Amino acid sequence: MFAYIDETGDHNLTKIDTSYPVFGLGVLIISENEYSKLDREIKLIKRKYFDDDGTFILHSSELKRPVDKKSDGRNAVMSKPEFRALFYKEFDEKIIKDIDFKIITCFILKKRMTEKYLYPVDPYCFSYENLLNRIIRHGGSFNKIFAEKRGPELDIQLTAEHERLSKVGIYSFPPDVVVTKTNLELTNKKDNVNGLQVIDLILSCLARVGLGKKDKMIGNDLDPELITKKFACPSTIFPKKIR
Repeated sequence: MFAYIDETGDHNLTKIDTSYPVFGLGVLIISENEYSKLDREIKLIKRKYFDDDGTFILHSSELKRPVDKKSDGRNAVMSKPEFRALFYKEFDEKIIKDIDFKIITCFILKKRMTEKYLYPVDPYCFSYENLLNRIIRHGGSFNKIFAEKRGPELDIQLTAEHERLSKVGIYSFPPDVVVTKTNLELTNKKDNVNGLQVIDLILSCLARVGLGKKDKMIGNDLDPELITKKFACPSTIFPKKIR
């Protein structure tokens, strides 16, 4: 199986953005045959809506801020409500509904985490271990994990964390199972991996629902009701409450 991991929000616990006080990590688990279908359909959607020449990358923050100076200029069409609604509707139909895949997610409530723990663990590493445990449980006999590179220091941290878990094991599985059932590969953003882009859009949608923006999402985002049907298991929300 292929497993594509991406994040939403940042893992910084020192300076918390009050407008987006969550960190989320999610994984899309899919067979090689189904991924071929997903990859083909995403490429068709990109060509249809963004005049893609093979270089366009779907990124949730750019789709939401299409005329921002940091956005690819081809996102500008998303500023038109009718166009935006058509794009999300087709994405829902061709990708979320028609492609067979599962998702697993972990969301960290950052303010609550800092209030509950004097020395909280890194949200990314905490979430990665949570996902890895469930990838083994709900994935295939072997799961090739892809994660996007985030910078030299953070890449070393993630690689070291995966190696650590391969030596000490995780909550439900001993180290030999981690080694034989998973492999981590880091990719460059410019590699334009469509599996990573799909989970990025899905995570952003779920985070917006959690932040109470569901009423504003109709025609402006994916359909969260369709996404919930793809869950392999209930989403982890941490911490759930303060003692």
